[in-house]
Amino acid sequence: MGKQIKSPFKFLDAYDQSDRDIFFGREQETQELYSRLLETNLVLLYGASGTGKTSLINCGLGNEFRASDWLPIFIRRRDNIMQSIKQELDRHAVRKLPEKSDLLHLLKSLYLDYYKPIYLIFDQFEEIFILGSRQEQEDFFELLYQIEAKGLKVKIIISMREEYIAQLSEFENIYPSLWDNRLRIERMSLKNLQEVILNTLKAFDIEIQDEEELANKIIEKVRGKDKQVDLATLQVYLDRLYRLDVERRGEENRPIRFDRELLGKSGNLENVMAFFLEEQLSELEKELRNEMGVSEEGIPMDILFTMVTDNGTKQAVELDNVKKELKRAKNIDPKVVDFCISRFKEMRILRELNE
Repeated sequence: MGKQIKSPFKFLDAYDQSDRDIFFGREQETQELYSRLLETNLVLLYGASGTGKTSLINCGLGNEFRASDWLPIFIRRRDNIMQSIKQELDRHAVRKLPEKSDLLHLLKSLYLDYYKPIYLIFDQFEEIFILGSRQEQEDFFELLYQIEAKGLKVKIIISMREEYIAQLSEFENIYPSLWDNRLRIERMSLKNLQEVILNTLKAFDIEIQDEEELANKIIEKVRGKDKQVDLATLQVYLDRLYRLDVERRGEENRPIRFDRELLGKSGNLENVMAFFLEEQLSELEKELRNEMGVSEEGIPMDILFTMVTDNGTKQAVELDNVKKELKRAKNIDPKVVDFCISRFKEMRILRELNE
């Protein structure tokens, strides 16, 4: 299928503020998160992978605020969460402070730069437990305690996968109010999933045959082995249907149309995801050639193979061990491994393997 086909779906990207008109199914959760933040300075947002936590914050919550009401600073851990916080604060600062300034001084100065509440938003916070040291974890929760104790104009959102939430209990002695305001994001109900599908298709002027019946068939197509629907997988599937109908339509002058025939052509979910994986690995090989001068084919797949067992199931791996093994067995530069793994995370491929 031609690479020139461009569908309007989000694919694997999170929704952001510009997507307000196509963000459906999370109105209640958006209002609850907004209300919690008006009442308190820290909200713990958690739920299963694929429930749309990042989109809820970026698009749902982001559109509840006017630009003058908040200063949102999104932080991912990367190599160390304390370093990442400092880098993001420095990046937003108008008045640059000395390099040795601590984070509390940076936060005070940043508030004076903008005179509006600072919102520190920690996305995929589980990474601090997967990759971080005990000292890094303790330093972070001590920072939260100091922010509260000193009454800084800072609000905090911690967003994480629910299977890691129990590990927070180890740090209650450092920050006792950690559990006070929690919001669990549930899987979408059948009604909400129907709303997401039908309203999204209408927003993109896509015709749909037998609306409710076809929406239910799409939902059944994208249910995983646990019978749940991952919202990113739903976007991948809708993207696939769009591309298939562009191909089917050819030169015919008509709107894109989703119908039973098209669903039949799409195959099962495994086929759709295999097509997606093949396409993404091919794109990643192009990036390696263009950005890192790596001409060998198959490197992204070699890296993925180190993260599954011989029978294709997931296995826990240490990144340093992956780099050493790939350097020894395939002579793959560790910097190439870092690049690929970073892109896998953005594509959600790595998250799928590690769940």
